[in-house]
Amino acid sequence: MALKDMMKDMANAAVSQAQSAVQDAIDRDQQTINGQGASGVVQGVMGHYSELLAESAQQQYGMYLMRGESFTRCFALVRDKMLFTDRRIVFIDHQGMTGAKAAVVSIDLQSIVGVRLETAGMGFDHAELSFAYITSPYYKVQGVQTETKTLEFPKGFDVQGLYSLLSELAYENVRRINA
Repeated sequence: MALKDMMKDMANAAVSQAQSAVQDAIDRDQQTINGQGASGVVQGVMGHYSELLAESAQQQYGMYLMRGESFTRCFALVRDKMLFTDRRIVFIDHQGMTGAKAAVVSIDLQSIVGVRLETAGMGFDHAELSFAYITSPYYKVQGVQTETKTLEFPKGFDVQGLYSLLSELAYENVRRINA
């Protein structure tokens, strides 16, 4: 086989692989849209999280779970996901045009030490829920390092349950760490 034919075959294989990746991304987004409903897509475009069915998350993202771990509440922001498990919060950030590449970041629930809720009053009412978490590997050290993550939810979304859950976790974590 000539070098020219080998190059042509390699190029065709690469095109086929790219087309397959695009179709997979389209299929994943369609599953997300089906799980969210029309209002979820509109809220996602506006930059707000909407609730995603745990069963849908299990099918698409079950491979990121640790042994014995399960999803408790799941949220979607167009292609990106925020998945609560019984041990951590998993953020999945799909990148690129196809969404085939993804960054997966986990925050241990035991590292959450502060929570803040802010609601808007006019226009597109929504809620911003921020939580602080420890990023240093040792929680009982001087000069512990923390970061804050802010999440936006749409008008009408009942964020109170999530706020209460995170507040209780933060309270118990601070007590445990300082004991």
